[in-house]
Amino acid sequence: MLPVLAAAQAPAVTPDSPLPRLLAERKILTDHYREASAQRHSLFGNKPSKKDLQEVVDALQGIVDKDQQIVNVLNETAQKATSTSARLTATTTKLESTSRDDRNLTAQRLLELENEAQNLRQREKQQLAKQRDLEAEVAEAKQGRFVRDALIAALAVACVGLLLVRRRRN
Repeated sequence: MLPVLAAAQAPAVTPDSPLPRLLAERKILTDHYREASAQRHSLFGNKPSKKDLQEVVDALQGIVDKDQQIVNVLNETAQKATSTSARLTATTTKLESTSRDDRNLTAQRLLELENEAQNLRQREKQQLAKQRDLEAEVAEAKQGRFVRDALIAALAVACVGLLLVRRRRN
């Protein structure tokens, strides 16, 4: 992600760009044109000679050639900027897609965890209900055992009483 951000923040004219050099050369050619157009070496007075006019034409041709070089560099820079923009757009689209997929996956996992938690709560309620039922059964069994033990004790007392009554009669 850092190379993408670095490319996005890079200036259009890089240190190794020929554009500053070409602009400096064009300025020199423009200065040469001014000097050439100011020359007046004609025999007839204050008119430029054929040689002066040829120098002006050569200076203008140099400026035109330099302008063409500058336009070519600008076109290359524009093409690089377009390709960089396309790469950035593709990377942004990919990052957005990945982010969207991550959000969907996280939401799906969160929903699964919530369902699992709800299922665990439901099982816990069922276990508590089972535990209450078993405790009730244990209480009933204890109550039944108490009644049985009480009956056995009463029968034992009755048997002892009958034995005593029988012994007294005999």
